[in-house]
This record gives sequence, C-alpha cells and structure tokens, in this order.
Amino acid sequence: MDLTHGSVLLGDRELLSDVPMYISASSDYVKWGGCLHLNKQISERLHGTDYRIRLRDGRLGEIRIRKVVNTNGSLHVELLFEGLGRLDVEAGAA
Repeated sequence: MDLTHGSVLLGDRELLSDVPMYISASSDYVKWGGCLHLNKQISERLHGTDYRIRLRDGRLGEIRIRKVVNTNGSLHVELLFEGLGRLDVEAGAA
C-alpha cells in the first residue's frame, strides 16, 4: 500500500481535506482500495458509506466504506474502503 493524502467528498462538497490514506491497486488502477486514517472526532463527520476521494496528484475515485476499525485506545479510526470503478485523473486536473 502506498501512503498519500487527499480529500473526502460527498457530491462536490469537500467534507475532509489533507486526509492520510493508503491506496492499494493493480497497475492500471482498475481494481483498488485502501484505508483512511482519522482521529475519532473527525471520523464522526462521515455518516454514510459512499464517497469520492481526490488525491493530491489529481486522481479522483468513488469509494465505499467497508469496515471501521478503532485503534490506539479508540482515539483513532481506520476506515477500510474499496474503490468503485477506476481511479483516474479528474478532467481538467492534468
């Protein structure tokens, strides 16, 4: 898994920015997934399961949260997700 940072979006609205996340993918980013690393308080801003992420390099993808794992005495949360569709560069970002 590769560490990067990005934003979590609901529609076009940015819910979280500069979120550390790990991405694991096939070489062409057709099948991919990963996890978001958040503190417990920030994670409570997310109430659903389907979001979009925008990585620092401009890639944009749809994700579905599959599991929430409490870590570090429940102070931090890992949100495990799978990618829905391709992880591609957003039109106009390149």
